Amino acid sequence: MFNTLRYPTKQQGIIWLRRRQKDRPTDIAKDLKVSRPFVTMEQKRAEARIKKLIEHAASVNRVKIERMSARYGIAEGYCHANNSRTYITYSPKIGVLNWYEHIGDCGTCDIKDQCKEALHTLAEEWEIHATPN
Repeated sequence: MFNTLRYPTKQQGIIWLRRRQKDRPTDIAKDLKVSRPFVTMEQKRAEARIKKLIEHAASVNRVKIERMSARYGIAEGYCHANNSRTYITYSPKIGVLNWYEHIGDCGTCDIKDQCKEALHTLAEEWEIHATPN
């Protein structure tokens, strides 16, 4: 099923991120000194690779995907093993991450700083305001 798993190339990642931020293909093409059709083609390739990465993450973590957007790099599903809603995200900076909805005390968690850093990076990429705590 996943005979070729590849992350988007650096250029595909740049194009994908700028399209996600609503930059026009014409503007991206001008900045990168490539043609507009090339931007569209590379965006499609990036989205196909991101879709496969997210599907693979769901498969190995036994998550049933209910909704997915390769354009935005996010999927929502359910993990029966953990009995929880699950979100799978893709970021050019941090790769693919699974997030499990749970009730817990993050203050005592030993990976709290890793989660905070990942959430901060995602918030930056998605251009949303996130509180530092």
